[in-house]
Amino acid sequence: MPPTPLRRSLPLVALFALVALPVALVAQGAGKKPITQDVYDIWNTIEDPVLSPDGRWAGYTVSPVVGDGEAIVHATDGATTWSVPRGWTGRPITSVETDNAFNLPPIMFSADSRWAAMITYAPKAEHDQARRARGRARRSPPNSLALISLADGKVTTFPRVRAARLADHSAKYLFYHLAPPDSAVRDSLRDSSATRTPARDSTAGNRERRLGTVLVVRDLANGTETRISDVSSFAVDDSARWLAYSVTARDSTTDGVYLRSLADGAVHPLLTGAGSYSQLTFDRAGRQFAFVSDKDEHARDKPRFAAWLVSLRTSSPTAKAIIMPGSIDGMSVSERGQFEFTRDGSALLLGVAPQRPDTIPADSLADKAVYDLWHWKDPRLQPQQKLQAARDFNRSFTTVYHIATGKATRLADDSLPNVNVSDDGRVALGLTDVPYAVQSMWGDDGDDVWLIDAVSGNRTKLATKVHFRAQLSPGGRYVTWFEDNRWWSYAIGTGKKTDLTGGLTGVRFDQETWDRPSPKAPWGTGGWTTDDKSLLVYDRYDIWELDPTGARAPRMVTDSLGVREHLVFRAIDFDDDDPYIDASEPLLLEAFDNDTKAAGFYRERLGATRAPERIVMADKAFGTPRKARDAETMLLTQSTVSEFPDLWTGTSLDRLTRITDANPQQSEYPWPTVELVSWLSDDGVPLKGMLYKPENFDPSKKYPMVVYFYEQLSDGLHRYHAPTGRNVVNPTVYTSKGYLVFFPDIVYTDGWPGPSAVKCIIPGVKSIIARGIVDPAAIGVAGQSWGGYQIAYMITQTSLFAAAVPNAPVANMTSAYGGIRWGSGLARSFQYEKTQSRIGGSLWEYPIRYIENSPLFHLDRVTTPVFFMQNDADDAVPWYQGIELFVGLRRLEKEVYFVVYNGDRHNPRKRANQKDVDEKMLQFFANKLQGAPAPDWMVHGIPYLDKGRSEMIEASQTRAEQGAPARESPARPH
Repeated sequence: MPPTPLRRSLPLVALFALVALPVALVAQGAGKKPITQDVYDIWNTIEDPVLSPDGRWAGYTVSPVVGDGEAIVHATDGATTWSVPRGWTGRPITSVETDNAFNLPPIMFSADSRWAAMITYAPKAEHDQARRARGRARRSPPNSLALISLADGKVTTFPRVRAARLADHSAKYLFYHLAPPDSAVRDSLRDSSATRTPARDSTAGNRERRLGTVLVVRDLANGTETRISDVSSFAVDDSARWLAYSVTARDSTTDGVYLRSLADGAVHPLLTGAGSYSQLTFDRAGRQFAFVSDKDEHARDKPRFAAWLVSLRTSSPTAKAIIMPGSIDGMSVSERGQFEFTRDGSALLLGVAPQRPDTIPADSLADKAVYDLWHWKDPRLQPQQKLQAARDFNRSFTTVYHIATGKATRLADDSLPNVNVSDDGRVALGLTDVPYAVQSMWGDDGDDVWLIDAVSGNRTKLATKVHFRAQLSPGGRYVTWFEDNRWWSYAIGTGKKTDLTGGLTGVRFDQETWDRPSPKAPWGTGGWTTDDKSLLVYDRYDIWELDPTGARAPRMVTDSLGVREHLVFRAIDFDDDDPYIDASEPLLLEAFDNDTKAAGFYRERLGATRAPERIVMADKAFGTPRKARDAETMLLTQSTVSEFPDLWTGTSLDRLTRITDANPQQSEYPWPTVELVSWLSDDGVPLKGMLYKPENFDPSKKYPMVVYFYEQLSDGLHRYHAPTGRNVVNPTVYTSKGYLVFFPDIVYTDGWPGPSAVKCIIPGVKSIIARGIVDPAAIGVAGQSWGGYQIAYMITQTSLFAAAVPNAPVANMTSAYGGIRWGSGLARSFQYEKTQSRIGGSLWEYPIRYIENSPLFHLDRVTTPVFFMQNDADDAVPWYQGIELFVGLRRLEKEVYFVVYNGDRHNPRKRANQKDVDEKMLQFFANKLQGAPAPDWMVHGIPYLDKGRSEMIEASQTRAEQGAPARESPARPH
């Protein structure tokens, strides 16, 4: 029989009414400043840390939550620091420029580690001014480039830079691409339909083209520069022997792709004339170059693209057309699809696509019926199709061109859209969920796995409806996948399928802790050793080495140390550029103690018969180490609840030096401590949680407490919580205001998520009460999304809480089941049948489960005052769920407050909204748990006609304080 849903528990408030606190507790240490919302904005983060190739320098950006950041290059020996104002690193508004065409890290080091370069941004004040622009097109202020000489710290700044590049294996040149001049941008912005610098091409249907700008090649040694005009895109080979660039000029006869020898400056025109040129690509060895162009059809209304190949083994490179328009099953090369050489350079991978359909002019539908037709056999629902329309419009199918034979083979199609090609281009792995597209709506999905001969295109089906992604080994010798709770391999050379782990007894490679009504996922893989000799896989704690042929029995790499000591071991591979783990080198392992939450690192050698060697274990949280390319220096973070994750560096993980101090102001503010606590659920399951205590905690006092949870959070025991606020509970902020904060873990029973939460959380709260440090009449609870749902359910079953904040909840599973997750366009049914909501079947299979787990049907039992947020552009939970919860509580005359941030999402993105909901949560809890006066919005509400009035008053006051005339604004009539 299913467990009976829990009913209201005995109200502990009545038992302990005499110990209620009449006023708010003060948690600050002597002389400490209060943590206010202004403090949130000044707290710094460290972003995008990177090491120089020789390991002597670490680069990173330090940025406050609101304001301008600073790029820093720090000597890893601690002796020297160079810094550059980075400006505001927030998202640009709109721009005719491409900020970083190469998707490079914010700080780039030259191959000889003598130079650092970084894109910098305008100060936040300039971005704010651009954002406030009215009556004209808005665009971000232009970016700049900073170049630092690491020998002396000299900084050279280059204004109006849209992209920059340093070659991976050459330190001779810096390449930077300038943004359009102001005059060109103004010309573009005058045309309301234009987002590009305009230039009309009379030979191509009067199409508008984006004109190129200046590309600068700077010799780093002597500072001399070569400027190339009208460049629209560029590429450099890894050794900086060749520079390729495309030209788009007002005189279209000079358009084309050019190749420049950087040694002697010789320029080789590869293909010129009116047309579009893109996808400039070198192979890894710098021996071949390829690009795409529509030159031959540029005059057509809908020109198609061809692929061109260039050999760089000759002193006079020339371009050869290798794939002509329409030559691949009537399809042509996509100018937006995949376009790259295989790792060994023997083949070119590209996307081909059919002719795009005409777009439908909006004005042509003015007097027509405009509608969506939902068809029951559509693979994707209309909302999902709408969100993915751009992807569908630009879709392409993977094709391989074998350079030696000149043969092209299309590998992907509508029925097999996902293809991964081996490094030598001989074989490919195809995955398709197309046969299960309709069933995926309710979570019954999977992939069929196909092996493809990349020369002939022939396909062999290896597995059906695999739930977890199959993979092709780096050398293209094996396909591996997880099915029936075991690992399988397929040897491509022999066609043999092998069960790799089914013969092991007492070992589980599926997640035995899996608590969702869906197939159990594997613990994962750690990578392949050289030449596809073995595959590393994980069980819950230890690492195993599997022979993909099955000839050698599986071997436990970590000698059972993991399971014996409850240490979770996982492999670290430093070299992102090498697809293999070198079995001859020591293997670095990260370790996590599942009992104490300590973390650290161990060292192991594959094939060794001893247990792994411990390097360091500590009551800290460690970030994943980064290693310098050409040195043993490592860079990582380490943190505790009171230690910000600053950067540490060294050649050994047990002897590290801290090189940053991003938030020295922390000592001025009160800070919490944290304790790992344990208890049993009502079903007798051992559980853990985290109890945060204020600075100067007094065990003789009884504190108000706020409970916050999601699913399982206790692994984050040593997580640092910077003071910030939005729609969640920040333990640093709440403890500073006199609260205990409790984060309990939850385990679930399929079909009964609401009762599961009650059976875990309530005993956990009672265990804290039993310690005598909590005022049982002053306990609040808060959560977001899934946490919000569980709170909404839980307050129908208990009177333990004096205040509840169930943000963005589901109130009614029967209506939410048929809703849409508007951020993805997916129907929500999969969530209930197979994933987080854990009902385990459809509404028609388990109607009682849907009703019993829905807070809406039990709201008459609620005695807890409720405040919650649900926004009208929620992209995860349909916001009418919030309406159902509010209307139900209002009908039952329960105390409830409901805030809706207009146009904002599931988690508020607008900074003002984040701070406002944080403030309202704090005010609500202060009133209900600490006896503070109720704020005006709780007393009087905010009538629609007064909407925004208080914000206008505050803005006027701010303007007056800054010396600007205040706009007249009537006061609210309260």
